[in-house]
Amino acid sequence: MPKLHRALLLATALIFGVPGLPLAQLAPDATGQVVEIEVPASALAGNLLGTSAIQDAAIYLPPSYESAPDRRYPVIYLLHGIFDDYGAWIENEDVPTRLNRLIAAKAMPEVLVVMPNAGNEYGGGYYRNSPISGNWADYIADDLIGHVDAEFRTMASADSRAVVGHSMGGYGAINLAISRPGKFSVVWAMSPCCLAATDDFGFGNDAWKRAASVQTVEDVENLLADQDFYAIALLGIVSAFSTEAGDPPVYGDVPFDIVRGEVVLEDAAYDRFLDSLPTRQLRAARDDLRALRGFGLGVGLGDQFLHIPPGTIELSQRLGAERIPHLLDVHDGDHRQNVGGRLETFVFPWVGALLVVAE
Repeated sequence: MPKLHRALLLATALIFGVPGLPLAQLAPDATGQVVEIEVPASALAGNLLGTSAIQDAAIYLPPSYESAPDRRYPVIYLLHGIFDDYGAWIENEDVPTRLNRLIAAKAMPEVLVVMPNAGNEYGGGYYRNSPISGNWADYIADDLIGHVDAEFRTMASADSRAVVGHSMGGYGAINLAISRPGKFSVVWAMSPCCLAATDDFGFGNDAWKRAASVQTVEDVENLLADQDFYAIALLGIVSAFSTEAGDPPVYGDVPFDIVRGEVVLEDAAYDRFLDSLPTRQLRAARDDLRALRGFGLGVGLGDQFLHIPPGTIELSQRLGAERIPHLLDVHDGDHRQNVGGRLETFVFPWVGALLVVAE
């Protein structure tokens, strides 16, 4: 395992020193392939939003997968953002082509890359366990990993397993590192949402009022028809972050009342909401996070979702305060600009170099 420097305080963070890795010799034109699978998702059974307990996923198989039948490979789990599916990685970000280039250039080892779907009627379950939207963290950590390890030639240990995510998926990567320790040894969160209750994720956003006003299925349908992104996303937050199921159609409870048109916080409920965010969870998880082979955060300063840059930097500061080694990558760009490019030039090589690979 590469030697890790100690974390720096404030918004600075670690860069891990990583030695070069041996890679198999491949023909210059060797390419991987993408296969689509269905995964039994027992962790989602009985969820109140009606999300299927059979989930789709796509898997990138590296160039030598068919020609080296005795070889096993490390795995990167790649988590999409809200309202996306795995097609965003394949069609929009051209991940398979980027992996082919990196592997051919020996910039990273041959890996499997698993791209699950994680959507629901509110855009996604945030890769969290919820009595309303289903146990999405358990789906990834147990159902999906178990299925992939059983059906494909993986190196089935945490030292050879990473999780990378964007936006909701960036939050999901962090949440999995905290809530399901020992499943992944390398974590990278790109433009992670929902780390701190600030700016457009705070209760000053009028979309919270629109979400809180939902009383009927027709109200939900109207928000969907109006493409009211923030209100729908916040319904997803309520369903994913609530600890108990309430009345339909939303089932979850917002942590405030609306009095004469103004938001009035309910202290106990608001404290529970804040305590569910990663910025409040690091101390309890610090030993597990210190044990990671690598932990990275990346954010563009022009992100349209205003809570993401300050939330990411606050998380880095708190990681530093808890002496948790990590890398903070602050760069130009907005929420979606050059996601594929960052994966190719920075994230995949960094993650791949930290994974244990077959001899």
